[in-house]
Amino acid sequence: MHIKRNILITAAALAVLVVGLVGVNAQGVLSGEPTVVAVVDLASIYDSLKEKQQIDAELGIVRTRVTQESEDRQKDIAQKQQDLDMLVPGTPPYADAQEVYERTALDYQVWVQYEQNKLGREANIRIKNLQKNLEAAIETVSQAQNVGIVLYKQQSLRLGTNQQGRPQTANINIVAWASNTVDITDLVAQQMNNDFDNK
Repeated sequence: MHIKRNILITAAALAVLVVGLVGVNAQGVLSGEPTVVAVVDLASIYDSLKEKQQIDAELGIVRTRVTQESEDRQKDIAQKQQDLDMLVPGTPPYADAQEVYERTALDYQVWVQYEQNKLGREANIRIKNLQKNLEAAIETVSQAQNVGIVLYKQQSLRLGTNQQGRPQTANINIVAWASNTVDITDLVAQQMNNDFDNK
C-alpha cells in the first residue's frame, strides 16, 4: 500500500515538474519560443460529439431490446411456475414440468449474463475507438494552433451507465497530448543517472 502511494505521489510530482517547466528554456529540448499550454474539457466535448450521441443511441436500442426480451422470458418462467404449482408433487407430470421450469430459469440466468457481458464489451470497444479519435483530434488541433501541451480539466469522466444501471467512468491522465519538443524524459533519466554515478 505504501509503495503504491509513493508511486502515485512520485508520478504526480513529475507531472507538476513537467508543467512547471512549460515556457522555460531547458537545454536542447525546451529551446525557442515559450511553450503554449491548452486545456480540454472532456465533459463538454463528449456532450457535443455526434459520434458519442450515435453510440448512445445504438447502445440504447440494444438495451431496450434486451430489456424487452428479459421481461418476456420472466413472464414465461412465471407461467411455467404456475403450471408446476397446479400439478401434484411426486407424480411424473410434476417431475417433467419441474425439469422444464428449472431449465428455463437456468437458461434465463445464463442469457442475462451473456447479454450483459456482450453489451459491456461493445460499449468498451466503442468508447476506446472514440478515445482514439479524440486523441487524434487533440493532436491535430494542437499542431495547428502551435500548442505544446494539452491538459485535461478533469481527472475522471462519467460515460453513462452499464446494463445494470451502474455508472461507468474513465480515469483521465493529466496530460492529453504533448509535443516532442517539451518531452524531457531522456534529460531527466540522464540527470538521475549522472547523479547516481557521482554519489
